[in-house]
Amino acid sequence: MFKKFNAYLTGYYGMNNTGDDVLLYTSRWAIRHILGYQRDLVSSASNISCPEFGDISAYPTAKFRGHHRLVHYKNALLSENIIFGGGSVLHSEKDIQFKRHLLALTNAKSSRCVGVGIEPFESINAEKACAKFLSECGFVGVRDANSLEIATAIAPQANVKLTFDLAPLLLCHQSNRLVAIERKGVMFNFCQQAIDAFGHTNVDNERRHIKMAIETIKKTWQNTNEDIYLLDFNGHAVFGDFHLHQQIIAGLPDHIPVVHIPYDPNPFRVLQRMARFKVTVSMRLHSAILSYLANTPAISIIYHEKCKRWCQQVGVPEQYQFDAGDLCPKILTDTLTKGLGIGFTLPTMNTDEAIKATLLNWR
Repeated sequence: MFKKFNAYLTGYYGMNNTGDDVLLYTSRWAIRHILGYQRDLVSSASNISCPEFGDISAYPTAKFRGHHRLVHYKNALLSENIIFGGGSVLHSEKDIQFKRHLLALTNAKSSRCVGVGIEPFESINAEKACAKFLSECGFVGVRDANSLEIATAIAPQANVKLTFDLAPLLLCHQSNRLVAIERKGVMFNFCQQAIDAFGHTNVDNERRHIKMAIETIKKTWQNTNEDIYLLDFNGHAVFGDFHLHQQIIAGLPDHIPVVHIPYDPNPFRVLQRMARFKVTVSMRLHSAILSYLANTPAISIIYHEKCKRWCQQVGVPEQYQFDAGDLCPKILTDTLTKGLGIGFTLPTMNTDEAIKATLLNWR
């Protein structure tokens, strides 16, 4: 049976999140340059401009309950296989069962799930569903050793391999290359820690979080006299970083030079921007990852297990890892000041090794 598309690429795309923008671009790059596919279809919550591989249209406004699910099913039927492109996508029973439905509508054994993390499951049923998904999908590349351990335990016969996050493929582009520029300033990225599916946050925790951020930035400027940048990696109306960043800026003295950089949908521009800073303080996972790719020292504020796994995988020194729930502004500031003075210790894994590991998702 003739299929209109070589692959249906699915993920959390078109939601104004830099991490997902990176996963989308690198997946499409690999589909074209490694798999040799020329006809791909992408699921997206919004329209996306991409002259290089073709623009992406958002799925239509839902006219009835289940409309979007039917659109996904139709797209799967029209495609030779499914590619689940990156992210923490294997923990919810409902979402995993949906992925299994898509596999059943196309060629499951030629489909792949790449650069993904397996998180603690929300229920026993979610774990059972994941075991079935891993066994049904032709290839699953997990981005960290902990995810591999979980996968091996629940689906020992599945074709699951330890690979890497997809982001290093940004460095494989022949024309969009990083340009060396003079570095200046300290970039901070903060994100909401305790937010539920309805967009509600723990107000007390959020206030402490903001107070900590303000104190850290004040001390950093006092000690280093470096310009301060707050960069949004998520521009979503509910989950966006700007909610926090605007409150942090409002709490800073007027004499501290601070620049608020809004979300940018172009991952290459964001990567180049990361190369202009002397150091970053990153909460978002892909803030830390893009810092790494730009050879910019990154101090990680770990609010989620995936951030810890990243640090372990690339060998970020322990002194550059801080627990978001127990963060001392003075210690963090002292670490920044010392690094800016005598230099930062680099991660043990270099970017060439990271690229090789990333390519395992597609070989």
